[in-house]
Amino acid sequence: MLNYLVQVEAETEKRAAQKALQASVEAALRPQGVRKIGFRSGHREERIFSDGDGGLFCAFSEDEEAKIPRRWNAFGIFQADWPMQFITVEINIPLKSNGASVAGFFARDPRTGAVYLMHDGGVGGGKKGVGQGAFLAWSGLELVEVDRSEGGPRDAILVGRVDASDLPYRIEQFVRTVRAFKDAVDDGSIDTPAMQKRIEEWNDYRRENSGRRRGRRRSEIDYISYHGDIVDALRAEREAARAKGEKILNSPLVDLYVRAGSALTEVYEVKTSLARQAIYTAIGQLVTHSAGAGDGVRRVLVVPEGELAEDLARCVRAQGFELRRFRLTGHKRKRRVELI
Repeated sequence: MLNYLVQVEAETEKRAAQKALQASVEAALRPQGVRKIGFRSGHREERIFSDGDGGLFCAFSEDEEAKIPRRWNAFGIFQADWPMQFITVEINIPLKSNGASVAGFFARDPRTGAVYLMHDGGVGGGKKGVGQGAFLAWSGLELVEVDRSEGGPRDAILVGRVDASDLPYRIEQFVRTVRAFKDAVDDGSIDTPAMQKRIEEWNDYRRENSGRRRGRRRSEIDYISYHGDIVDALRAEREAARAKGEKILNSPLVDLYVRAGSALTEVYEVKTSLARQAIYTAIGQLVTHSAGAGDGVRRVLVVPEGELAEDLARCVRAQGFELRRFRLTGHKRKRRVELI
């Protein structure tokens, strides 16, 4: 069986995907003229697009003189009064090669033809030793597997579908996550023992479990980039109802959990699919991560709205799990997660 995404490798297909990406962004954002854009080695002047002050900015160009020729896709947060805009993250696309030395690439669902913008999580924090593992452990962003013609599968973050009207919103969410990570590096938050332990656990987990996922439907693929939004919505809801002494936490292995003092009281597992394998995995994760916590622990499975196979629903009930649903609401750039 094919993995559900394959890397776009032909230059003509990459250029078509890039054209769709730019069209989606330029349809939603407003031109802000030619601006200076700064980065570590200097600056360049490019035409940029943004909703306005404090919103996402995007700039597109072609860098054929680079060691690896690429489409240059720069993103940051627009500061209208600043003489120079600063890049938060680039999602560049190599044009004539398909190696993993450039963090960005396109991936296609071979069954539907839908194409997605991907980033491998290789975000540096401007500090020695801070890179992909630290960013992925800190952010909790989900990796998906993409097949390649050579070199074995590649894991990456699914940013958004290139022809979707909400692509600018998906890019902005990713950019703000990268910005928050870099701020955490700058202020030393990432250097705490707890954070370093989390990074170590994440690296161990990645070595033990490649996280391979196969055979998803298009609708399920589109949900993947919303995994973090769902967890954030759960956290916000649970924080609003937090009792004295409770802590709302997560880890590389657990989407969300609650402790009252030293006691584990709640465990949440989020899946963006109703596929049988996803639910099998979630059931195992909830059982594993609540083991030893006693009969009173609340275990919550969070999945999209839709029909759950009867035998799976019966198992969920028999295990005493709560079943929580979510859906995407709104349209264009205003699509949001709604817990139901």
